[in-house]
Amino acid sequence: MPRFKKELELAIELVRKATQIAEWFSKKGFESFLKLDQSPVTLADFASQIYIVSQLKEYFPDDEIIAEEENIDLINIKAEDLIKQCFNELNLKKLKNVKENIRFRGKSSERQWTVDPIDGTIGYQKGLSYAVGIGFMIKSNPKVCAIAVPNYNEKLLAIFTAEEGQGSQVSYNNKNFNPIRVSQNENLHMIRLCHSLHYDQPWVLNFAKKIGIRKFIQIDSMAKFCKVAEGTADLYIKPLDAVHSFTWDFMPGDLIVKEAGGNVTDINGEHLKFKKEKCLWTAPGIVASNGILHKKILELYQSNH
Repeated sequence: MPRFKKELELAIELVRKATQIAEWFSKKGFESFLKLDQSPVTLADFASQIYIVSQLKEYFPDDEIIAEEENIDLINIKAEDLIKQCFNELNLKKLKNVKENIRFRGKSSERQWTVDPIDGTIGYQKGLSYAVGIGFMIKSNPKVCAIAVPNYNEKLLAIFTAEEGQGSQVSYNNKNFNPIRVSQNENLHMIRLCHSLHYDQPWVLNFAKKIGIRKFIQIDSMAKFCKVAEGTADLYIKPLDAVHSFTWDFMPGDLIVKEAGGNVTDINGEHLKFKKEKCLWTAPGIVASNGILHKKILELYQSNH
């Protein structure tokens, strides 16, 4: 029996509505900014987070929220009016104070929500792939997640979900959810590797080509985890750095893959751990796989470095 039915239902509804917000801004036009770490953020990121946080605050007022965006100084009166226009045209609940929801994090709690309002912002800016990811944890242990990916495999909206011990599922175009499983590929030379469109480092493809991988899927956002979970990719390798290793980026994908029968570790073979907003690892790279190939990939990486 699902333990977190209400949490999962809310997460699904929030990622669905957040993609509607992002698509509204994509058609309307949006302003982009650079954060202090030089990563991009758009007005759509802020609008998406404002809506998600406002709803989490309403339905689970005692829970803690761990969310990506926080710089309210980037939202001027014109931007605030545009966000209100978006919510109004999409028939979303009106908010008295739009900006206060950016920094709202709730109380310190064992129950924690992670929010990535738009994952793959560069892809979103270019009209390419992006995702919205929400996770729910207890004491920093993943329990539930939902990931929405517009125009996934040209199937319009895909929503991926997982709950600890209950498996992973996907819904296309707001239809019923169906279980998904990782691939059963055992052949190293038939591996389909997912990798980043904008944040790769040379060692990823160099290593892949060295061990004989010839099939590549290049895409933005945590949709790469989804591709491994549903079996259209067998492997995803992601470089990491200590400054940009955040729970909201990796917790949903970690749970999606594991509940679909796959495995996710760092390149030392250690499972990812989460502590509040930080994703913790022992080596600067993630391997997400169908599980069957995992040990072999790690062994090959170690023997080539």
